[in-house]
Amino acid sequence: MGFLDLIHGGRMDNAMVNNPEFRSLLTQVIEEKIPFCQLLGMKVASLDPDQPQLTFAMRDVLLGNFANGMLHGGVIASVLDSVAGLAILLKMATLTPKEDVFSQIREFGLMSTIDLRIDYLQPGKGVSFTAQAEVTRLGKRVANVLMELRNDKGERIATGAAAFMLYGRT
Repeated sequence: MGFLDLIHGGRMDNAMVNNPEFRSLLTQVIEEKIPFCQLLGMKVASLDPDQPQLTFAMRDVLLGNFANGMLHGGVIASVLDSVAGLAILLKMATLTPKEDVFSQIREFGLMSTIDLRIDYLQPGKGVSFTAQAEVTRLGKRVANVLMELRNDKGERIATGAAAFMLYGRT
């Protein structure tokens, strides 16, 4: 057992995260099964457990300032919240994998946002956007995540920090 195994309680297994069935089902949940994610047009760009990414394209229904073509702040917050939840699920699947794909996916329903802070850095202008997240702490009951949103030019639009309650975790 190596140093990282000791830090992570003896388990560090990418088998679940690399499982094609898990990856396919998780993508389907984000893109098709969560109505709000579908409404926003979110697509999974990366299921890297260290830095997952969601993308979406600019559409008129996402505008907050229609005169200047800027994303609504609620869209930005929602996307950052979603990528944070995805990051937590992937980190749990890596560090404490469940016995099967469906049990792992059910972990999504056992977490909820308890704190969300968004810093809007510049107007949300662009053709498309990419949100990514990094879990900074995964405890028994609470997880902390840092997120950011960039436009298609690579400009940072917003950053965020979130805390999630993890129900049923031992």
